[in-house]
Amino acid sequence: MRNIPAHGRLLIVDDDLMVRMLASESLRHAGFEVSEADCGEQALEMFEEQDFDLLLLDVMMPGIDGYTVCQRLRQHERGKWLPIVMLTGLNDSDSIEQAYLSGATDFITKPINWLLLTQRVRYGLRASHAIAEVTRSQQSLAHAQRLARMGSWEWSLSDARFACSDELRQLFGSDWKLAGAATVELFLSMVRESDRAAVNAARQALMINGQPYQISYGFCRPDGALREVFEQAEAVRDGSGRIVKIEGFTQDISERVEAQQRIEHLALHDGLTGLANRQFFAQLAEVELERARREKSLCAILHLDIDHFKSFNDALGDAVGDQLLCAVAKRLSVSVRGADLLALNPPMRAAEMVSRIDGDAFTVLILEVRVPDQAAMIAERLQQAIARPLSVDGHEVVLTASVGIAVFPRDADSVEALSRHAEQALYVAKAAGPSACRFFDEEMNAAASRKLHLENELRQAIAENALRLYFQPKVDAASGRLAGAEALVRWEHPQHGLLGPGQFIPLAEESGLIVALGEWVLATAARHLRQWTDAGLEPLRLSINLASPSFLQENITEKCCDAVRCAGVSPQQLILELTESLLVVDADNTIARLNELRARGFALSLDDFGTGFSSLSYLKRFPLDELKIDRSFVADVTKGGKDAAIALSIIELGRQFGMHVVAEGVETHAQAGFLLAHGCRLQQGYLFSAPLPPDRFEALLRNGDRFNPCLPVPTRHPTS
Repeated sequence: MRNIPAHGRLLIVDDDLMVRMLASESLRHAGFEVSEADCGEQALEMFEEQDFDLLLLDVMMPGIDGYTVCQRLRQHERGKWLPIVMLTGLNDSDSIEQAYLSGATDFITKPINWLLLTQRVRYGLRASHAIAEVTRSQQSLAHAQRLARMGSWEWSLSDARFACSDELRQLFGSDWKLAGAATVELFLSMVRESDRAAVNAARQALMINGQPYQISYGFCRPDGALREVFEQAEAVRDGSGRIVKIEGFTQDISERVEAQQRIEHLALHDGLTGLANRQFFAQLAEVELERARREKSLCAILHLDIDHFKSFNDALGDAVGDQLLCAVAKRLSVSVRGADLLALNPPMRAAEMVSRIDGDAFTVLILEVRVPDQAAMIAERLQQAIARPLSVDGHEVVLTASVGIAVFPRDADSVEALSRHAEQALYVAKAAGPSACRFFDEEMNAAASRKLHLENELRQAIAENALRLYFQPKVDAASGRLAGAEALVRWEHPQHGLLGPGQFIPLAEESGLIVALGEWVLATAARHLRQWTDAGLEPLRLSINLASPSFLQENITEKCCDAVRCAGVSPQQLILELTESLLVVDADNTIARLNELRARGFALSLDDFGTGFSSLSYLKRFPLDELKIDRSFVADVTKGGKDAAIALSIIELGRQFGMHVVAEGVETHAQAGFLLAHGCRLQQGYLFSAPLPPDRFEALLRNGDRFNPCLPVPTRHPTS
């Protein structure tokens, strides 16, 4: 048998220019040769002049409609077995029946799913080619039938005898009751109920009018297995023209149908959890919003996000994180009561009203809400379901979720706006703390607009060099000598004045600008070091903060080296501060990058040690030069208790690992003295100096100013 061709010549017949254009583009991209006709008359003329392998034929057109065109093509010798796929926006049984009575091979309803169109065309061409090969080569018929999972049959109308090939018996069961003594009723009883009308109409048209047909339907084997089949048949006439027999081929296309279903499922569902994806959820929600408009009822969209899920994922690994997401998806699906949802027609599973739209974010569509508070009650039930302990891969995990709620039509009149407002409400809920729930209101919308505006301004400020560096001295508390400084970024906003990092760093992290901001700080700090050297001032070491995304860049070493090379300073003058969250993300690659930076001369400092994922294994494995005691421990260090114990433990760890220890946020002589008495000489805070603008810090360097040394306080037990 010849190889089945991968491509073919197609004719698209549709009076809608946009449909023709989109279909042609999709099919040409898939490798097909495509011709177009805008009416039935033109299609018939083109068919007389050219050969086509398949027709896509619109039903409703000016002049000759699709049904008539199909009938005329079937009367032509070359059109007898030509695959004809009807394109129709009429999704009712009468239209489908009329399409098959006219000789259609298949039909596709509008709007067309372009993802599946090429697959339908390929399978149509494949089936047509297989049938043609069988009819052309009687000698290889049995072999062809086995390869194509196809069997031949004939039905004698005079004595109602039905005969079929061995291949057909194997496909549909060796004790197939139709073999030998068939009746229309017996055959139809074995056809899937939803397909019986179309199959009966096609066979009646063949027996009465001799109209050949091609049709797909479901068939139940004697063993109860349901198979999908493709069938085509034609009438055999005697010398007087009377129909005496029907001959046909039936092919098992179950695998093809299952493949189509898998493709459709993947296109509309989340690959990990099996829930509806964003696209499918929007389609479902659009139908329900339209119903709610007609019935003047309320519905709500809940936007859920797992609190601190990234921390769980980083600590336990992606595989365990995926298991957690699947468990959450299952709990959400089970917890949404059937009474909360109105099934669509055809009926949908309740799980399809819950979607995973991104990462650890889910949405739930709640229908027939009587009052908005009912949506909050459902949200609380979902939160309780998520909060039940989970045992995954030997770990017991307790998750919480924050929820944002938007109610239709109070908060928005479209799916897109309603989803956006629910997400904005979620941001407010997350800011309120874990497991919070908030409704959307206009102030949230205004806040989101202000946030977007501020993000654009920040992007512009980075590009136009509208940021400034301030410098906070690091002091040797025992001598009062300047031991270095930390560079801190400020934003000179044209309307809001000088903004501190707490007012825009979170925005930079959320918007993805944090890497660009870090690169700006690095380059600007290096330039200041060069300026001070050129001014003849004594060199010092400058600390700069780089966020975790900066260190996760594969080319971070090259970027840092380029910055100091362009400025003409030494890497030894820079201390790169990183946070603990970086240490649990892709540890092996992180260690490799940090080793590269250290080998080039950069020092590395661990900022805010003890506030995150602290572990002694980090200090042993990671190439660190400095630990910084967070200000939260320094504030009450003189009172003893846990804060003092943690601070002193960090000092001792630094000593044991050969690292410098710097205390942040020192504001009183008592704090400075206590830390100095326990071996922490390097300190920074408002006791010594606030962060200074460049001119004032340069004056401090130029004058060689010293700070008042501190006296150590008597040592006492940290928990006393």
